[in-house]
Amino acid sequence: MTFHIDPSSIAFLETRRGINATATIVSEEGVKIGRVDDIAERIVADVTFVSAAARSAFIEQARRVNPVVLGRADHNDDVFASEFARALLADAEKILLSRL
Repeated sequence: MTFHIDPSSIAFLETRRGINATATIVSEEGVKIGRVDDIAERIVADVTFVSAAARSAFIEQARRVNPVVLGRADHNDDVFASEFARALLADAEKILLSRL
């Protein structure tokens, strides 16, 4: 299963510490499976899922796509989910900016 972020769901909030982003994660079928809250000053983005099965599928793909994060392969699942969600968010931001 592949995942992406809906570019139209991205919301930015500028704070004194940087720019935060929130967006919806969807499956290849277009079903909402979760949400990423990327806060500028945090090392790990918050990623929440609608179900345990969605979380499991997302993390499985995250570990397959990016087996080493921050130079290590032994992180917990939250770190892999965070980095994968941030990569998807970056791709969605490029799509959003190309539409302007």
